[in-house]
Parts: sequence; structure tokens; C-alpha cells
Amino acid sequence: MIAFFRALTTQRRIISALVIREIYTRYGRESLSFAWIFLEPLLFVFPVLTMWSVIRPRYTEGGLLWADVSWSGYLPLMLYRHLGGMAIHAIRGNASLLYHRAITTFDILAARIVLEVFSNLGAAVVSLVVLVAVGAVQPPQNVTMLYVGYLYMIWWCASVALVIGALSERSVWVEKIWMPIGYMYIAVSGCFYLSYWLPPVARRIALFQPSLQAYEMIRAGMFGSTVPTYFDFGYTTFVLALLTIMGLSWLITVRKWLVFE
Repeated sequence: MIAFFRALTTQRRIISALVIREIYTRYGRESLSFAWIFLEPLLFVFPVLTMWSVIRPRYTEGGLLWADVSWSGYLPLMLYRHLGGMAIHAIRGNASLLYHRAITTFDILAARIVLEVFSNLGAAVVSLVVLVAVGAVQPPQNVTMLYVGYLYMIWWCASVALVIGALSERSVWVEKIWMPIGYMYIAVSGCFYLSYWLPPVARRIALFQPSLQAYEMIRAGMFGSTVPTYFDFGYTTFVLALLTIMGLSWLITVRKWLVFE
């Protein structure tokens, strides 16, 4: 047990060091540097929400504020697309780090996942506080459920990143098909709709998606009991655990496909 906790502490330190390295590599050491972790997603969030408020009516047909629907949908969408995009060839691009015996393929990918999640959460908190303060978005009705839903969304996005990160080293097809899949995901994920808007048959099919399950939890946190929401903790946990195990198992064997120069 002591050896396990020592190994866990060592891995935590390795991932922390890789996160710092990733920050300096991506944002540099000059000017705002670290602040760009939060500013970058905010530069996407506020213009998009402003655009939606202009081209859409203020309220949905069900009486919900479109700003609430958009805010609760767009930030998780950003996390999914950013994590999926950065996972492609992430290990190949940092293969030189694997010469250090203590660093594993998981550490490389985990550092990028941690940085993206931290960035997204920071933007979510800042944007929600600002938007609530100016009256553009209503305060969440159930903060605990909002947290739970966002944690499930993070789990979903991270598990997808593990799978993409491992498979992109095996086949060039993963990189080629990621872009169209990322765009199709916007339409089906639940980003800009609630499941109760769908006909019952379409709703049952759509709820096979872990992303929609997580979105429904987030909307339950945002709107409380004012709208019906549909989610299953047991099903979502099982699917995400299975997806995570698959990603980790493929990641363990990914070294066989790497070419060291």
C-alpha cells in the first residue's frame, strides 16, 4: 500500500510538471501567458452567446431563456472538441519525453486533458458569474446537479480523448474523420436542445449518447424542476467506465506504433 501511494505521488508530480511544460509551450512566458488559459475560451464564449442572442428569440417555445440553453451547451461542446483535437498525435508529438523511464504515454495525454479541463472550468465559472451579474443568464436552480452534470461531461470528453489519442497513433484515418465527426456532434450531442423537445422514440435513441445524458444533468442543474429532464446515472457511469477502460488499454500498447527519431 505504501508503494502504491508513493507511485501515485510520483505520477502526480510528473503530470503537474508536464502541465507546466504544456502551459509554457502553448502560451509562452511573456505578457499574459498563464492568463490565456482562461481568456482563450472566454474569447469564444462571449461572442458566440452574443451572436445567439441576436439571431434567436429571447425565449424558447418552452419559455426558457436561449442564453441559458446556449451557455449550458456551448462550454461543454468546446471541451469536447478541444480535447478531441489536442489528443490527435499528442503522444507522437511528445515522443521524446518517453526516453525518461518515469514518463508514460498516459502521463503525456493526462497532462493535456488536465490543462484543457482546468481552462474550461475556469471559463465556465467566470462566464457564469459575469452573465448572471448582468442579468443575461439566470442563476442555476440546483448547483449540486450542475456540478455533477459537468463532472460527467468532463469524464465523457476525457474518455473520448483517451480513445482518440491512442487510436490516432495507429491509423491516419482517425485524424481524417475527426473533423466531420466533430461537426456532426454539434447537431446530435444535446448542445442546443433538450431531450424533452424530441418525440418519445427519438428521445429514447438520443439518450444512448453519454453526452446527452450529461447535458440533461447540467440542464437539471440550470432549470431545476421547471423542465422535465431525462438521465440515468447507472447507464452513463457504466458506458463511460467501459470507454475509459478501452482508451487506457489501447494507450498502454501504443508504443508499438511510435517511431522514435
